Amino acid sequence: MTDPTAVPINLFENDSELVLITPMPGVAAEDISVDVMDDGHLIVRARMHGEGQERRQYLVREWSYGPFERTVQLPVPVDASRANLSFGNGVLAVALPKADVTSPAALAVHPTGHARGLTEGHSGDPRRTDLA
Repeated sequence: MTDPTAVPINLFENDSELVLITPMPGVAAEDISVDVMDDGHLIVRARMHGEGQERRQYLVREWSYGPFERTVQLPVPVDASRANLSFGNGVLAVALPKADVTSPAALAVHPTGHARGLTEGHSGDPRRTDLA
């Protein structure tokens, strides 16, 4: 198995939540997992399918197929049970409400189809446009 490739992220906060945004081009929503651990780490993992890639003789290869992974130490505690996730146009957005103590959770990613990463999930307003 290939070692995971680190994906780039943007992490920012507002008064009530932390927001992580990361590109996941060519990845299906069902191939993404997001976990918030009780030690305050957020882990994003994804599988990208590219059958037959090893048989090609590349002249330039800047785009990797295979697993992606990124672990981020969150700067403040969050309530992962109330997280909002969106995935559309190859961009994953994870909004995590700030909390007094981190509440861990494995988060499901569902395709939303929104180009700007609008939130959809447990809390928040699905009409928001400030996440992308």
